[in-house]
Amino acid sequence: MSTLPDLPRRAAPLPSRGPRFGHDDRRLHTSMHVLETEDGSSWDAMMFRPYHEGADHRRVAVIVVHGSVGNYLSGFPRRLAFGLAQEGFSVLSVNTRMANFGAFFGTGLFHKTPLDLDAAMALLRRMGFTRVILAGYSMGATVVTYYQAMHTPPEIVGVATFAHPLSLPGALRARWETFGARPSYFEMTQRAQRSLAAATGEDDGDRIVIVRRATGPTDRPDHAEIWTYRTWWHSRGPDAVNAVSGRWVGTLRVPLAVLQAENDVLVPRTDGTSLERAALMGGCPSVFMRYIPGADHVFSTTSDVVIGAAGRWMRAIVDHELDPARAGGA
Repeated sequence: MSTLPDLPRRAAPLPSRGPRFGHDDRRLHTSMHVLETEDGSSWDAMMFRPYHEGADHRRVAVIVVHGSVGNYLSGFPRRLAFGLAQEGFSVLSVNTRMANFGAFFGTGLFHKTPLDLDAAMALLRRMGFTRVILAGYSMGATVVTYYQAMHTPPEIVGVATFAHPLSLPGALRARWETFGARPSYFEMTQRAQRSLAAATGEDDGDRIVIVRRATGPTDRPDHAEIWTYRTWWHSRGPDAVNAVSGRWVGTLRVPLAVLQAENDVLVPRTDGTSLERAALMGGCPSVFMRYIPGADHVFSTTSDVVIGAAGRWMRAIVDHELDPARAGGA
């Protein structure tokens, strides 16, 4: 009869990295929703509303969009939704087709994410909201930037981004080359091109691919990434111009906030200043760009700081106080 080996005891429980349901939402109304998209998809969403909404905020909502292999109730988007609601905003945290395992199983096609945000906007209109701020984390920052650049709904009054990459394909390619990913970026490009050329339908010819050494220098599972050829091509391939925020930020005609992590190992340090420069050169009316000291990519110990900065900037938007002359004063 075999027995399990003794495992080392942890000296103390791991610290909580976010709010706890049933505790930190006691001062909030929460409700579950389903977003029905034009192409027949359904995605979950959750609304957080403070019990005592100020008059200025009653018709303002913030849409929060998750990062890669994330969802509407995990990680930084979860903390951001709770935090902004406790600051007095109504917050709709949404899933998109990129959520969870969309990239793994072929449904996470980046160029179709505007349909998901269209559904979120339609829900907010039905609920009576007349002003909306888009907020996106990591890949979600790219999603909301591209959406606003292409669609410009009249209700949108600002775009807030967190850990925002200048280019999703560029950031991934640099990381893969640094760690010696297998297959390499060039090999993945060739495979994806062959797969798409052979396809006779949207699902035909697609394959799941495991990329070793994608996020670290070893063959450990946590240093690997999983894609399908189609999902990779549309969000990280060399022709995925939809996923290059540097191309789109200059077309925004609403105020933009870019809140970056000082110690981000996934987003290059220069991306924040590059986004700021591209936005201002293109004619974006104002840009509030800050690096959060000591922050990592998930803002694990600095979420209060970044949420506080975002809340102040959003309040300036709501109060009509932010103009190009005050862009740095939020």
